[in-house]
Amino acid sequence: MTRRERLERKIEKRQEWADGRRAKASRVHAFTEQFRGDHAFNTQPGHIPLRARVIRMEDRAHEDLQMAQHHEAKADGLARQLDRAI
Repeated sequence: MTRRERLERKIEKRQEWADGRRAKASRVHAFTEQFRGDHAFNTQPGHIPLRARVIRMEDRAHEDLQMAQHHEAKADGLARQLDRAI
């Protein structure tokens, strides 16, 4: 396996990882969409376990999106290296 093939494989893996993270985040956003317009659910005082879970899920979805951006940035950098390679 040549260096070029290894770089191409790394780029593909990074893109797969980014796509997976984006898919996870979109599933979470689709689930939590039902709570976005629910004023009573969002403002009711006291601890509500479901609300705490929804907040944690959205935090993780945000982290997944950030990690997807990270993987895409790394894949772009590898692609630039590949373009400049002989």
